[in-house]
Amino acid sequence: MTTAPTTRLIPLPLSTGTVPDAVPVLSSFLAGDAAVFPLPDGPGAAARTRATLTALMRPDEPAAPGTLIACTSGSTGTPKGAVLRTPALDASARATAELVADRWGVSPGPWLLALPPHHIAGLQVILRSLHAGFTPHVTDPDLHGFTAATRALRAAHPGEDLHTSLVPTQLVRILRDPAATAALREYASVLVGGAATPPDVLARCRDAGVHILLTYGSSETSGGMVYDGRPLPGTSVTLEDPDAAGVGRVLLHGPTVAEGYRTVPAGPDDAFPRPGTFRTSDLGRIDDGVLTVLGRADGAVNTGGLKVLPEEVEAALAAAVPGATACALGVPDPEWGEAVVAVVATAPGAGVGVTGVDDDATASAAGATAPGAAADPADPATPVDVTPRLRALLHDAATPAHLIPRRVWRVPALPLTGPGKVDRVTVRRTVTALLDRG
Repeated sequence: MTTAPTTRLIPLPLSTGTVPDAVPVLSSFLAGDAAVFPLPDGPGAAARTRATLTALMRPDEPAAPGTLIACTSGSTGTPKGAVLRTPALDASARATAELVADRWGVSPGPWLLALPPHHIAGLQVILRSLHAGFTPHVTDPDLHGFTAATRALRAAHPGEDLHTSLVPTQLVRILRDPAATAALREYASVLVGGAATPPDVLARCRDAGVHILLTYGSSETSGGMVYDGRPLPGTSVTLEDPDAAGVGRVLLHGPTVAEGYRTVPAGPDDAFPRPGTFRTSDLGRIDDGVLTVLGRADGAVNTGGLKVLPEEVEAALAAAVPGATACALGVPDPEWGEAVVAVVATAPGAGVGVTGVDDDATASAAGATAPGAAADPADPATPVDVTPRLRALLHDAATPAHLIPRRVWRVPALPLTGPGKVDRVTVRRTVTALLDRG
């Protein structure tokens, strides 16, 4: 019996500064010779994440040549590694090139990397550029050098069609700057994904003559697989168990789908129910062949292109405030798509940090009231805005930035629907009323 060839899985720490050094390894992967495992590079939270992922993904165990392990948080919050093979990423690159050629008559060309390179969207910028025969140019994800980087890319490739990929938060920032907006028009295609793009932002882009495509996908689908609501050529979208309103779980099918997870054994309830199919954590509706994603079935918050699980935020709050319980959720935000907010219940004298939260909060109680209630700082049932103190505690605890809520309120107790189960509907109603009051 012939044994399938294997090779060493190469951990590949990536940051904007290390992309040039990583190009030879990624080129070897595209040629089907290497197996790679992209990781965040850098100190602090990146180093902790790198250590956690390295342990979970078992880099000492061999992998088939032409394998890329794309890490994803998944719907459970446990890091998982989507097993992508070279043919899947090739299929994604070809289908994307075909779509933009049909839409605008443009050709494959060099890409500007403005996204974290260890995430699938950033990786795809690198790989699509290499697939087209070009080394990608790199700019800071904060976009401080976007205009200059675009000029440099155009100067290096005067006759080529340029491409880039962004998240909505970056797009909003670019549109605030006339020079950056003019630079954005240099791109033959601009892929935007990771979160919902506000309609007014989309309209401003198109009014400015920007060739923008809204993408939907994940690590498990080689990145974007649905563009402007329609699947890429050679792929398809269906709904699982749609209800009377036509809303069901989104299933994605095609050659760009991962083979499975490196860390999760296949099973009947797997996210990959059959080869070439990924069962997402999203609910959607299909009208005249156009997919509309309505929200996360698992309650995850999509903020600035990052998917944040409420449970992760709640755990961070509980760790920062001993004795506290928390409920985190997402609310609409014009810049970030969604923002993470939280409500925290603290018992009097529960431990270190609680007293500070209580003391700092008293003056903030006015204007942070329960629905229909008058502000009363002396009333223990009145929700109290404790945002500055809680954010400081989380920052001091080295909490990753995406897990620090934008707003936090303290309440004496969280509403429950059963033993230990928080009534998130009631919490959302309360938070909505608080935000409406300012």
